[in-house]
Amino acid sequence: MPNVQDVIDSIPPDAWPLIDTLFKITVVVTLVWLFLALVAWWRRHAYNLTIASTASRSRNAQPDFLHVDQKARAAAIERGEAHEDDLDTRERAEAAALAAAKHPVTIGERLASAAAFLMSVFTLLTVLIGAVGQVGSMSATFKQLSSTEKMQKIITDHWIAALMAVLVIAWHVYKFLHERKWKGA
Repeated sequence: MPNVQDVIDSIPPDAWPLIDTLFKITVVVTLVWLFLALVAWWRRHAYNLTIASTASRSRNAQPDFLHVDQKARAAAIERGEAHEDDLDTRERAEAAALAAAKHPVTIGERLASAAAFLMSVFTLLTVLIGAVGQVGSMSATFKQLSSTEKMQKIITDHWIAALMAVLVIAWHVYKFLHERKWKGA
């Protein structure tokens, strides 16, 4: 019978990287299998399940839901009704607090909203004008493009930023038009 060390020495040196890789794969697969087996065991234990191969056979087996505990059922119904009453009371209190907290929009709030809108438009214009102004210095091909073509190129290259700026402006326009109380002539 050959010695273990002699067998190990007979393995060519070029095979050791492959053996090392296969060993690591085996360890990982074993750990995954152990983890999944543990999760399956926890799940069966949590739901009080029995493995089919270990279950015993009984002709008198009956499910638990066929016999109702009327006292526990009545107590559960009472707890549910008390909880619903508590939720109704809480909802009424929250609605009253919300109604008391609502106030008409003040001129300061309107000015702040208008200032935020104007700043977003100003920022968009500054970015676009700055980008268009620097595009000419980037390459000789941009020098041949008109301002409209430069703008199209920037929007197509940076469509996410342009879309976000347009969405912010559209949101403020919508908010301004939707919240404004129009007076008929």
